Amino acid sequence: MISWAKSNFKRMIPNGLSIFRGVLGILLPFLILHGHARAIWFAFGIFIVGVVTDYLDGFLARRYGIVSGFGKFVDPFMDKILILAPLCAFAKIGFYSMWWVVPVIVREILVTYFRVGWLLEGRAIGAENLGKLKLGMQVSTVAFAFFYQFGLMYAASEGTLSILSSLMMFTLIISAMLTIVSGLALCINNRVLFQSQAFSKYLASLGVGLFPWAPGTWGSLIGLLLAFMTHWNTILYFAVFATLVITGAYAIRRLSFEKHEDPRYVVIDEACGMMMTLALASVNWETYLLGFVLFRIFDVVKPFPIRHVEKLPGWWGILMDDLCAAFYARIILYVAVVCL
Repeated sequence: MISWAKSNFKRMIPNGLSIFRGVLGILLPFLILHGHARAIWFAFGIFIVGVVTDYLDGFLARRYGIVSGFGKFVDPFMDKILILAPLCAFAKIGFYSMWWVVPVIVREILVTYFRVGWLLEGRAIGAENLGKLKLGMQVSTVAFAFFYQFGLMYAASEGTLSILSSLMMFTLIISAMLTIVSGLALCINNRVLFQSQAFSKYLASLGVGLFPWAPGTWGSLIGLLLAFMTHWNTILYFAVFATLVITGAYAIRRLSFEKHEDPRYVVIDEACGMMMTLALASVNWETYLLGFVLFRIFDVVKPFPIRHVEKLPGWWGILMDDLCAAFYARIILYVAVVCL
């Protein structure tokens, strides 16, 4: 019994370290944006611990031969949290433009989303060498950002601050380039995995449509989250919306169901409708909550002409009924915001 317990505990350590690293990453932006010297030093210590656990969990997994599909997914996923959280926080402070972080965020979200879909098919895809190099440059960027922050706090010379700023921007630019290249390389090397019907179903469901209960609500929540993440730039907002529309058309075309059928698991249309409801809306919890409730009501009730447009063939029938619901919801949301 003791040896069994020790064996299972040993197998849990690498994945436990990975999850612990993600928890540390969640704390980083709160500490960085706090601005107090002690908080910044604490954040820097947490970041170092997180980087060490990234090496340690991989070493232990290889040492004891306990590499698993779950580990191949959770390890890079927690790396993303540890890196993206401070990158966004330092961009918020103004060390560099948020646009340098956008390709990193987009790549990491898409790659993580793809990996989950492939994992559901029993295909665990680990990190590639180019991706590891990219991670190294991102770690360097965050480290130089911390050093630059320390230089500002302790009144370092203009020359020192200039050097630290240049190093931070150099590693940031290189990591952004590697982010794009490594993401394309991963997709190209695994392009055959995009062609299965199971993956097309996963795309149409945005993952959450596969949940056994309230898939439409979950899809709407994904749309709300995307609206919140991209509200700061109109071009980015509608680029994400257009990407969802194109992805939905691609996925539906590859799936086999009746001409006018709208399967329960297809929720990418709900995400599109939710984004259209909140387009150009003021960003606060009251507006987002009201927009969400209004869209769900109209999507369920389906007033005229929604029941007619949903009879359009294929993807366009599936999409247009949600856009019509979004149109009604957006009008009432606008009136409510103006009146209140």
